[in-house]
Amino acid sequence: MKTGLLYGIVANSKTRVRCVFCGVYIPKANKCIEEHTNGMKHKENIDLMSENGLTYYNDELYCKPCDVYLTGEDSVAAHLEGEQHANWVAAMDDLIEGEFINIDAYLSTESEEVFCEVCNMKVNCTLQNIEEHVNDILHRSNVAEKLKPLNGIFPVENDDELWCKVCDEYIENTARSLLEHIDDDKQHVEWFMDIEDLIEDQEISIQDYLKNEHEKKAFCNKCQVEIPCNARSLEEHVHSEAHLNQFS
Repeated sequence: MKTGLLYGIVANSKTRVRCVFCGVYIPKANKCIEEHTNGMKHKENIDLMSENGLTYYNDELYCKPCDVYLTGEDSVAAHLEGEQHANWVAAMDDLIEGEFINIDAYLSTESEEVFCEVCNMKVNCTLQNIEEHVNDILHRSNVAEKLKPLNGIFPVENDDELWCKVCDEYIENTARSLLEHIDDDKQHVEWFMDIEDLIEDQEISIQDYLKNEHEKKAFCNKCQVEIPCNARSLEEHVHSEAHLNQFS
């Protein structure tokens, strides 16, 4: 009989057991318990636990992000769909979006910390700590450096400025100005939206164009050809007979 910590099956009465993960009662028969623990829903709930900071210890479910023990009738899915957990996820997502912070180890309960990839350091996982970290000037500078080769931005002889290849525009060489340009400049944002829409699922790479100041071409891995990296040329290529035949 599959019972205990691994399966979340605990005794409830003489005739039935309860699956703590799924919040359901099961007849106290080996066949019924095997069917449930081998079922898709049960396995999905175990995966959800490992992805959302939930653990099971001493017959209790604990949510680390919310710092609460689930009540006897709660299931994994019910808690994750609840307001408290959803609010934590929304707040965390808002803090770490675009910040190169990895929270997988925290959510899998392997660590009490998150990892900032651009600063190469761990941060104790509280919303306040992460907010302080992402607003720190060193982190902002590290993010800016990380984003330069992803956005076609290069240093120039004048250290006071940077050059945006995409917009053919000079911007002030500060982390704030760089991030504002990437996030808010209409021309920059629209260029990326247009190009990414064109090359999505087309096996076309613009990485070399963005990383190399003098590179003018994108590369189609499917056709093994270079294409001028502009919306008109890319659109003509993805609709060309030669390219379409590669996908047929």
